[in-house]
Amino acid sequence: MDLAVAHPFLYTKGGAERVVLEVARHFKAKIFCSRFVPENTFPEFRDLDVEVLKSRASVAVPSFLPVRVRDAVEAGFKFYNRRLGDFDVINAQGTPSEWVRHRNGPVVWYCHTPNREAFDLYKWRMSKRRLHQKALYWGMLQPYRVIESRVVPKIDYVFANSNNTRQRLKTYLNRDSVVLNPCVNPDDFKAGDYGKYFFYPSRIAPEKRFEYAVKAFRIFKKKHPGWRLVIAGALMRERPEHVAYASEIKRMLGSDGEMVLDVSHERLIELFSGCSAVLYTPVNEDFGIVPLEALASGKPCIAVNEGGPREVILDNVNGFLVNSEEEMADRMSLLADSRNLAKQMGVSGRKHVEKNFSWEHFFDVFEEGCKSVMRAP
Repeated sequence: MDLAVAHPFLYTKGGAERVVLEVARHFKAKIFCSRFVPENTFPEFRDLDVEVLKSRASVAVPSFLPVRVRDAVEAGFKFYNRRLGDFDVINAQGTPSEWVRHRNGPVVWYCHTPNREAFDLYKWRMSKRRLHQKALYWGMLQPYRVIESRVVPKIDYVFANSNNTRQRLKTYLNRDSVVLNPCVNPDDFKAGDYGKYFFYPSRIAPEKRFEYAVKAFRIFKKKHPGWRLVIAGALMRERPEHVAYASEIKRMLGSDGEMVLDVSHERLIELFSGCSAVLYTPVNEDFGIVPLEALASGKPCIAVNEGGPREVILDNVNGFLVNSEEEMADRMSLLADSRNLAKQMGVSGRKHVEKNFSWEHFFDVFEEGCKSVMRAP
């Protein structure tokens, strides 16, 4: 199958980028993107065929717009107007790469989520903006929603990365989809000792809600001195709001822990391996690869009881789903006071990942979906 992958941005390390990488390697696919920063994303992309789309959109996008908006507008223009070539299937991934369907087909969209800025996080993010920012984002989102509503019905096949995302697709875009979870390679992870620290790895961004984990840790530490909280992740330094957020989280952490930025894969594996448990507190996460990585590392995951983590974590079996900072602190205490419980949950988690989240199964289902819409030879 001659497959091409369309994904807007390759400039960070996250769950979406990992899926793009695995799909491209499996099918030996060409990747089309709007922006590629090799040193900031997974190094394996350097060995693949990545083409950065060119267009005149950058001239039309006002320079005073925030980086987030400029990047999205430019990517939208590029995918909407570009004819990519003769492929059996084009696999669109992150939004707005699905706009490639305007001039190309057949398209299989692996949807990590409909645009959260425009849909499920719209009110939450607007509540944090100043008046002029609200007006700007409102104005930019109106044409986005119009184009999205016209393109999405034309897409030939849609996968959702979780039941959570499937529901968003139905609610906001009235589009049915087939759930296909991302996976991890368990052999990439290892179970080490259960050190006196909790670990929260993720992109440093407001929607990851690190303050929830920090507040829970502070409650926990009142009765457990000597423990630490380690936060690790990529920081998009070109986005002032992310830099400001990282500074605020560092301030909140103080001497209770540390924030490690842009860690290598090897260091990330070590931090997973040596912690007592992983914390995960984003706002209604689409799916979330972090809980899978935690379980693959033989470590329990304590996550907020919302969104994608509910599809991975079996409460009281391989981790905990919590509804408040106080409840999270309580579950941290349970694990800190019983290494045997932490180890038992870790073993269950590793088995759960090996049984239910294999790339072999992923590609069987993915390829079946692609073949159902391929042009006849």
